[in-house]
Amino acid sequence: MGPVFSVAALLPLVVGLSATGRGAGTATPIAIAIAGIGICGVGWVIAQYAKRIHLCGSLYEYVSDSAGPRVGVIAGWLYYGAMMVLGASTFLVLGGLTQTWLLNSLSVDVPWWPLSLGYALLVVALLVVGVQVSIRTQLVLALVTIVVVLVFSLVIVFRVGTSDQGLSAEPFNPFSVGSLDLLYGVLYGINMFVGFESAANLAEETANPKRHVPRAVMWSIIIVGVYYLIVAYAQDVGFGLDAQAWKGSVFPLESLASGKEYGSAGFGTFMGILIIFDVLAVAIGVGVASSRGMLAMARTGRLPSKLAELHRRFHTPVWGAALLGAFACVVIVAVRLGDGILSRETAQPGVLQPQWSPAFSWMAGFGGTGLALMYCVVAALGVKGLWPYVSHAKLLAAGSVGAVVSAGAVFGAVYKAQSPLDTVPWALLLWIALGVAWSFVIGRRPSPGSSVPPKSLTAVSET
Repeated sequence: MGPVFSVAALLPLVVGLSATGRGAGTATPIAIAIAGIGICGVGWVIAQYAKRIHLCGSLYEYVSDSAGPRVGVIAGWLYYGAMMVLGASTFLVLGGLTQTWLLNSLSVDVPWWPLSLGYALLVVALLVVGVQVSIRTQLVLALVTIVVVLVFSLVIVFRVGTSDQGLSAEPFNPFSVGSLDLLYGVLYGINMFVGFESAANLAEETANPKRHVPRAVMWSIIIVGVYYLIVAYAQDVGFGLDAQAWKGSVFPLESLASGKEYGSAGFGTFMGILIIFDVLAVAIGVGVASSRGMLAMARTGRLPSKLAELHRRFHTPVWGAALLGAFACVVIVAVRLGDGILSRETAQPGVLQPQWSPAFSWMAGFGGTGLALMYCVVAALGVKGLWPYVSHAKLLAAGSVGAVVSAGAVFGAVYKAQSPLDTVPWALLLWIALGVAWSFVIGRRPSPGSSVPPKSLTAVSET
């Protein structure tokens, strides 16, 4: 889920640093809480599916179960396509952030693109070696960064609380800002939770998935949601409940960490490393989810059969990992040779964005919006698919809340988006149209029915 990266790069959007210029401002913590409730609705639906369907295709399998194989193919095409684009975008930002850190901290200037290629190869290697290695690496990177940022946030809260300023309840008052501003904060807040469903992709490699996968899905939302509330509140009071100063800092986490009041220049440098580690954890998580999802579709004839093959020694979806790595490398080289591909101009004449930045923003927008659209579909169709198995009242409540909030997130991601982000909806429509065409191409193949896990993959989880 990349909690530290979300706090560093996405939290300012919730505050109001967005294309619309609107956000929750000082009410950002309560906006995040509302967004978390909506995501809990989607998560509850996914958790109920995970109790019944223990396959690595997760969301693709759930939609197929509710709406049939053809709709499932289109949904899987959308979901894993968005995952691939999102995964490739993380390597762009990893290279860029590492280049900046090396230059500022060590005065060493290394081009961003070989660093990005190196990260792509590292992640592919971790994915091939095995799920335990890749997931443990991801968790170690994420937990270290989360703990440091959490402790730093608690220090800010403690210092403000013991000062003359004192702590304020205003950040949790939904009426402290206009209702439309609060709504935009909620919409952008949804994107901070993207990735919570990835645990479901590990169902075939998890002992007792009926018990552990639903817990992983729900607890990840709850734990990260509480974490976001604490960090957002700390930043809110750290900037003196001044929304303009908060969003004007652009990267508030680094600004507070580097400032003399709560941090130092050295701590700001250290925080830069943590953010890089957290983005690397996100890249690993995206790789785990996408490679296993493509395997699930391939072994039922919905994608080329090569993607269903497992590594002889490690029993991992090696070709899915290789496809992600190859796609990422093509993107990195294209961005380098195309000088960013998209316009690098900024509001300041003569000042250009880093070469990797425009493509990263566009790809992250495509991936995030595609995933939010998938959440909306799963929540809505889940009402039909789960109707015979769970409480109708709980299902209607969770499905309705999840679908409405996810649809709002899609709206917030595209409404009044500036160029080139205004092309994201059209690109998504084109990608979905290609998925529809692909579903007709393979329409004469046998129905996937109930996918049976390969014995080699099952054996890995049992041992």
